[in-house]
Formats: sequence, structure tokens, C-alpha cells
Amino acid sequence: MFDRDTEGVRIELRALTKHYPGQPAPAVDNVTMDIPAGELVVFVGPSGCGKTTTMKMINRLVEPTSGEIRIGGQDVLSLDPDELRRHIGYAIQQVGLFPHLTVAQNIGLVPKLLGWPQAKIDDRVEELLALVSLEPSTFRGRYPRQLSGGQQQRIGVARALAADPPVMLMDEPFGATDPITREHLQNEFVRLQRQLHKTIIFVTHDFEEAIKLGDRIAVLREGSHIAQYDTPAAILDAPADDYVAGFIGQDATLKRLALMRVADVPVTDTIPDPALPQVSADTTLREALDLMLAHGTDRCGTPTGVLSYAELCAVVGPRPEEAMTGDR
Repeated sequence: MFDRDTEGVRIELRALTKHYPGQPAPAVDNVTMDIPAGELVVFVGPSGCGKTTTMKMINRLVEPTSGEIRIGGQDVLSLDPDELRRHIGYAIQQVGLFPHLTVAQNIGLVPKLLGWPQAKIDDRVEELLALVSLEPSTFRGRYPRQLSGGQQQRIGVARALAADPPVMLMDEPFGATDPITREHLQNEFVRLQRQLHKTIIFVTHDFEEAIKLGDRIAVLREGSHIAQYDTPAAILDAPADDYVAGFIGQDATLKRLALMRVADVPVTDTIPDPALPQVSADTTLREALDLMLAHGTDRCGTPTGVLSYAELCAVVGPRPEEAMTGDR
């Protein structure tokens, strides 16, 4: 449908507005934004600010009152809505798996609607289950009621990817899971996006989740007015105003730690120490710091040697004391 390669496409919003009858003010008011191809852009803002409504207008689950939406240069409002949605992945907090269908049938639903041959659907199901780290032979025949909450969320992501869409819309997809499962799902999703390079719009009210996942963050006010739209690092370094600063809170240094990974820090001690708590190259520096604090140490083992607290602090700025004393 869209003029694209196997990765993402550019999304353009122009004066996008949604005004519900009987409401004094628009739910979404004149939003203009460019979302680069292959990037994950997070909409973050308080409940009721219009972030989900803005996202739903992109696949026309909500019809705009006025404005333009272009995906890959194509006018979305000129397309058949049902056909459009079959080419856009969609994942939500409630997952929405069909209880009477198996995992394989849930994942293969959109490819089946698109007329894929069954053999191709079966191959795609196997590929996606492996991609979200669920053993195909174990999970393909299960029903949603036989899955944990985290497993259901993984299947929801797999289903959104099933037809290899260039665009994915995700509405707080990990919000209903417990903190440990949520962190694991976030880490898995970061890994997937590095492989797939889809264009993703991700809605959340959690600024730390936005920092962890987003290539760019749109901090939204009421009516989806854009308070600031930039990279996580730029927003942390220079919040546009007090409203944006309120989302960051008092622990900006800790949030900067979430932007970098162990692989980004050259260690001076290159001799492995298996007695220390261990982290992988993809572990964020925030997670490495948490591990140090939990074990009462100022060092942890990495694939390339030993990461020290001093080295960790040196890469995020001149205020290392904030990391140990800030609000955690």
C-alpha cells in the first residue's frame, strides 16, 4: 500500500484536529508534526491531553475533523479505512487477543485477511514467535487464557508485526504488566526495534518509559499541543519550559543514565571479575547503577571487563552525587 522498503516510512501530520460535537474545545487542536522513517516517537502527556486520540487518527480509528495525514507521502484520508488498518500494526494495553483463537491464529489473522497463502502464514508465525522469544512448538497451539500477562503482550506485539507493516501504533502496550515484566518487555522491544527499524508511535504517560524507548519524544499539553518535540537527550539537557521540566522531575542525571548502555562506556579495567554482579553490553547505565546499589558495590562485571561507578558517572555530566542521592 505504501511506497516503502522493508523498514519504516515517514509520517506527516498537518493541522490535525479532532472536535467532538458538544465539546467546547477540540480534543486535538491543530497538531503539525513530522515523524521520521524508521524512528520510534513517543507521545507523552497527562491523561486526557489527546495523545491517544492523535494516534488513533493516524489509522482512522478516530476520524479527523480537519487536517492532513500522510504516510510515505500517501494521503491517508483518501484510503479505505479497513484496508489502511491492515497495513498498520496496532498494539494496545488490553492486548485484545481473540480468546477462541490459538496463538498462531491470532498472529496470522491480518495476513489471512490480506490473502496470504497458509504456508506463508505458518512460516511468519514461526518467525515472529522466535523473534519475541517464545518457543514456537510450545506456544503456537495455546489459547490466550493459557498465557501469562507478559506472554500475551508479546503475542500482541507479534500480531502487530505479522504483515510486516512499515508503521506501528502502540497505546501503552506494557502498562498493565507488573514492573519486572514491564522492564523485560521494554528491553525486548528495544532489541526488536534495533532489528526492524519500523516507524512507531508509542503512547505512554510514563516519562521514564519514553526516555528508554524513544528516538524522539513529543511532550504534549491539553489538546495535544506540543510543548517540546526532540530527542530524549535534548529534552533532558534543555527542557522547553516548566511544564516539560515537571515531567523530568528532580533526577535528570538518573534519566540520562537510561539513555546509555554499558557498551557505550570504555572501561579501564579490562580483566573480567566473575565475583562481581554481571551486566550485558545492552544493559542501561541506570540498570547497572541499580545493580551496584543492590549489591553494595561500586563495580560490576561487563563483557569487556569491569565498569566502575566513577566511569559510569563520568559519561553523564559533572554531577555524579545526584545519581547516588537523587530521588529513585
